[in-house]
Amino acid sequence: MPVSVVVDAIRDNDIRLVGLSALMTTTVKSMKDTIAAVREARLDCTFFVGGAVMSPEYTKFVTADQYAKDAMESVAIANEFFK
Repeated sequence: MPVSVVVDAIRDNDIRLVGLSALMTTTVKSMKDTIAAVREARLDCTFFVGGAVMSPEYTKFVTADQYAKDAMESVAIANEFFK
């Protein structure tokens, strides 16, 4: 999916929280590019990332706001965000 589709969806639907998952290291660059494009568009959106290859270090590399080690932590992040 082109990054522009994600940027447009976030803009058009006023999305404030996005979770991205990477199962292989080859998808980490795409994750970084997606976050960069959303930030370049100056959209007010928070990103959390997770998945098999993700770590706190990769979270910094892709410039995400938070890291979720598993699905339950993703739910906790969303619950706290929308409190």
